[in-house]
Amino acid sequence: MGKIEEKKRQKKEALLVSAFQLFTEKGIDNTSISEIAKNANMAKGTFYLYFKDKYAIQDCLVAYEANRIFEKAHIQLNNELFQKVSDSFEDAIICLVDCVIEQLNENPVILRFIAKNLSWGIFSNIRISDLDNQNCMDIFDELIQKSKKKFRQKELMVFMIVELVNATCYNVILNHSPVGIEDLKKDLYAAIRSILEQFELQ
Repeated sequence: MGKIEEKKRQKKEALLVSAFQLFTEKGIDNTSISEIAKNANMAKGTFYLYFKDKYAIQDCLVAYEANRIFEKAHIQLNNELFQKVSDSFEDAIICLVDCVIEQLNENPVILRFIAKNLSWGIFSNIRISDLDNQNCMDIFDELIQKSKKKFRQKELMVFMIVELVNATCYNVILNHSPVGIEDLKKDLYAAIRSILEQFELQ
């Protein structure tokens, strides 16, 4: 990477860091582009060289944070699960989900930011750089292929799992309501297994 490209990368990264700080402190509606640029020690015009508007930088941030979470979960899955021949496809999905939940539980700021802004379109197109630029659906497809099972409407199945985890974990992690995260997991994972069973072709 040349000096010019490196400077561009550094400026874009500075804007992302600035936006994340302000969005998590004030919310996107109460944050202006001028504030993002000023907080990154840049002129307002510089912002528009990298992002169309503050919603574009929000989408970039959500994708980046979700990328890191799924990348770490996938690595842990490979390290812990597929070394064991007896583990099932359902166990693999639960392992993946559990790792995601634990990361969000350890960093509720990230949960608050992602859960409010992660649309299905962003999620399904997240590219994980350390996994040959695979997207999240590729990871599920890889697990399905290894299991040799067949499922109808795979995208709908994954959508339901993602939305279920997102919806149920938000209040439990942030507000410890109506139960704690460990109490939630037992019934949540049973519900995920039920979804997988419902979509499996016999």
